[in-house]
Amino acid sequence: MSYYNNRREEPLPNEDIDTWECVSEDCNGWMRKDFSAAETPACPFCGKEMKSGTRYTHFLKNNNIHKE
Repeated sequence: MSYYNNRREEPLPNEDIDTWECVSEDCNGWMRKDFSAAETPACPFCGKEMKSGTRYTHFLKNNNIHKE
C-alpha cells in the first residue's frame, strides 16, 4: 500500500530580510537580525565579528515575548 500526500501547501513568500553575516572568508555563518539577542553579535560558528547585510529568503515572524 502506498501513501500519497494530497495536501497542496503554498510555498512561503520570499522577501529581503535584515541579517548579520560573518566577516570571515572561511565561514558562511549568518543569522536574522530579528532572532539575535545582541546588538552586534559574534558569529556562533567561528566567534568572529558580524556585519549587517540582507538576504532574499523566507520571512519568519519572531514570536518571542522576551524580545526587547
